[in-house]
Amino acid sequence: MPIPERSDIQPIGQRVDIIDHGSNRDVDAAAEVLTATSFPCRHGVLLKADRLNAGTIYIGLSDVTAGTAAATDGFPLDANDTLFIEISNPNLLYVFASEVNQIIYWIAS
Repeated sequence: MPIPERSDIQPIGQRVDIIDHGSNRDVDAAAEVLTATSFPCRHGVLLKADRLNAGTIYIGLSDVTAGTAAATDGFPLDANDTLFIEISNPNLLYVFASEVNQIIYWIAS
C-alpha cells in the first residue's frame, strides 16, 4: 500500500518559513496597521508591549479605538503585557496607543 502524500511535509534541505517577526516602534494615538508585512500564519500572532511603554496599546481591526467607543475599543496591552491572537496574517491587526511613540513587538507562526 503506498504512503499517502501530505502537502504540509517539506523535503529536507528546503527552506520553509515557519515564523516571521518584527516591531512597530512608533505607535501613536491613531489607528495604524501593526505591520505591512504579509505572512500567512498557521497558528497566529504573539504580541508584546515594550517594557518601557508609558501608555497603553490597543489591538483590534482597522476601526480600533482606545477606550472611547464600546463597539470598537481594542484589547489593551500595558507595558510588558503579551497577547496571542489566532489570526491568518499579522497585517490584519491594527494598533492604537494612548501615548505617542509606544513600541510593540510581534512574532507570527
